[in-house]
Amino acid sequence: MDLRQQEGRIAEAILIEFFLRRNCYVFAPLAAQGPVDLVVVDPETGEVILLDAKKDSKRTKGWQGRSPNHRIHRTRNPIQKKLGVRMAYVNLDDRTVYIVPSLDKPCPPEPDA
Repeated sequence: MDLRQQEGRIAEAILIEFFLRRNCYVFAPLAAQGPVDLVVVDPETGEVILLDAKKDSKRTKGWQGRSPNHRIHRTRNPIQKKLGVRMAYVNLDDRTVYIVPSLDKPCPPEPDA
């Protein structure tokens, strides 16, 4: 397993802990590759959250009008858009989690994806 794969697994583990501490049910797909890394169920609301875990990365230089230290956002592929998958950026150093779109906002599937 190379460093990027190791960091991806660590990001997933931190994300699992993040939701378990919030008393959510967390499920990981059996397939190694797929559009979803984690499925989270909030038992209070019944909301099902589909997540793709990513190591949080920041730009070291300004790029295309963006300032340095700006988060590098990943784009969702068409199936992720269709399913309504959220991107979860995990900082491996301080274990913070940043979810796009925010959990405060709905993320319905996009019908034209």
